[in-house]
Parts: sequence; structure tokens; C-alpha cells
Amino acid sequence: MLMRFMNREQLYEEVWSNPLTKLSLKYNLATYKLKKLCDTLLVPLPKVGHWSKIAFGKKVDVPPLPAYNRCRLEPRDSTFLNKKTAPILPTKITVKKKFTYGIKVKKNLTKPHPITVKTRDGLKRCKTDEYGMKKPWGGGFDLRVSKVNERRALLIIDTLCKWFEKNNIKIHLPFERSNTTEVVIDNQRIRIKIEEKSKLTGKTLTERWSGYEYYTREYTPTEQLALVIDNYCWGCSIRKVWRDGKTSKIEEKLDEFVAALFQHAEYEKARELRLEAERIEREKQQRLKKYHDACTKLEQEMLNDLVQQSKNATYSRELYKYIDEVKQKAKLEYKNAEYPEGLINWISWAENHARELDPLSKGLPTYRKATEIIDIEDMDKY
Repeated sequence: MLMRFMNREQLYEEVWSNPLTKLSLKYNLATYKLKKLCDTLLVPLPKVGHWSKIAFGKKVDVPPLPAYNRCRLEPRDSTFLNKKTAPILPTKITVKKKFTYGIKVKKNLTKPHPITVKTRDGLKRCKTDEYGMKKPWGGGFDLRVSKVNERRALLIIDTLCKWFEKNNIKIHLPFERSNTTEVVIDNQRIRIKIEEKSKLTGKTLTERWSGYEYYTREYTPTEQLALVIDNYCWGCSIRKVWRDGKTSKIEEKLDEFVAALFQHAEYEKARELRLEAERIEREKQQRLKKYHDACTKLEQEMLNDLVQQSKNATYSRELYKYIDEVKQKAKLEYKNAEYPEGLINWISWAENHARELDPLSKGLPTYRKATEIIDIEDMDKY
């Protein structure tokens, strides 16, 4: 490509003598290839507006052709660190918030809470289901537990109920013969429960019929309890389940559980306030729309009245004109102005009718905006 220009100096002179668009046609090269060649050979190019300044006779500066070094090297960044010698940079450590409510489960059930008593009595009356679980019959704490963990669950329930009562937090059973359990924090109802999962341990084929197979399944309790916040919380990322682990039990997680209850109450309160604000704003917008529609309707009615008044005025003038023609003809026929009684009555009746049609007979018209006539506070009447 350079052979077409002989050398850098010739390319430099050509670039600063003619626009690249003309040079591309002259040497049958694309414009971007000319630019690439100039960048490779360190040939400066004219800036935008250079040829316009020359066309208007303005003075332009032409930079000199710099020296070209074919062995020119780009500087490299040598500030990299060897993995073995690189210093260990401190990382950001996130410290988990510790909840210190001091909730501890006692070893024995002494002076149990009324909810605990009702739950215990309900467990005594119920039978174990096919999953090996028991639920309080006739009301009590929302509980699903095996016989092995029955005493342990009652101790946790009693501890939670007494702690809530001590801190003036309401925990109650909203329905008489139901196991639904609610904690009321800042007027927010949060449902809680304790449950234990079952696992499938085996199944036995009992019957085949029409290509279908029927099995009898056997379940065994996992003996692992879980504390659950049973509220449906749309878009909430707060933890809702605490389970027994390999190294810790839910008795050690009661502080976190109670803290999550407060977080859920705060979230629900904020959500309730947001929904209330949205409802008020929605009602406000509906009220404004209703007000706007009423004003538009009134303006349209006033416009229709204006058009009708214009028609009545035209009709009234035509009637007056016709009445005058009748009077002129009557003067020609009755020279002494002794008109018959019927003609006199007709003229009086026609003039009254024309006067009623004439909108100017009642005075000059006035105008008020619809927004001045209708008050937005009276929208409830519409």
C-alpha cells in the first residue's frame, strides 16, 4: 500500500493537500484504510473543520511530520505482583448482628402457661397419624410433632409464651377449637408454628388394577423440629424457618426467631403504610379524574347552550324581520291603521315569541369557568 505513495513524506503532503475522501478515489483505497496507514506510519491527520477553515480563508496550523522509529515499543505495566510475594490485602469482614434477648429453655415444665396447658391436654387426647405425628386436638399451639419430641416442644412453647407475656407482647389462639397461633407486635398479626418433618422409609405394593399399581407407604419421624413463621410475606427476604442442625438445636435459635418476628412486624407495618398511601393516592387520582370529567361535561353543556343561543338569536332576528314585513303590508292594506283584532293579537303573540327566543332580551351573557362553578370538595355528590 505504501508503494502508491513512494514514502511517508509524500503521504504527509498528500494528506495535508487534499481531503481523505478525494485521496481514496484517487488511489482506489477505502478511507478507513488510509487512516489506518497514517496511524501506522505516524502521519498526523487534519482535524474536523480543517478544510472548512481553508475554504473560508482562515489560517490553519499544520503540524510537522514526526520522526518514525520502526522499532518503537509500547510501555508495559510492570507493576504486577508475584503470587508468592504479593501482600495479603485486608478483606471487608461483615459482622453478623447478635440478638441477645436471653431466651433460654428450662429443663422442666414448671407453672406452665395456659397455652402450654391447652396444648398438652390436646396432645393427650389425640392419636398418632400415619406419618407418626400428633397435633393438639380441640385447640392449642400450632404444633405437629412426634411422641419423642413432645416434651421438648412443650418446653419451647412454654418458654416463648412466658417471654412474650413478660415483654407485654400478645400471643393468643384467635380461634377457639383451632391450632392457629398468633403473635401481635405493633398491631401486626404474625402466625407461628412448630413442626416436625416425616421421611419415607418404605413402600409395599398392595394391589394392581387396570395397569395401575397401588402402594402402602411407611413414614418415620425425622425427630428434627423446626420453628416457622407462617405468614405469607410477598417480596420479603427475612428468614422464616429455623431447623435443628447437626451441631445446634432450635432451643439455641430462639433469640434469632424472636428478632425475625420483630423484623416481620416492621416489614408488615411498612407495607401496610405503603398500601394505605397508595390507596389514598389512588382515591385522590380517582377524585381528580371525576372532577376533571365533571368540569369537561359542564364546559360541553355550556358550549351546547352557546350554540343553541346563537341559533335562537338568528331565529329571533328572522322572526322580527318577518313581523316587520307583516306590519308593512298591513299598513298598505289598512291606511287608517285600523287593524283587525286577529292581526293585532297575532303580531303581539309573534313579538312575544321572538323576544323569548332572543338571548339578548335577558341581558348580556356572562361566563365563568367550570372549575369556578364546581368545587372539588363536592365530588361526593356526583
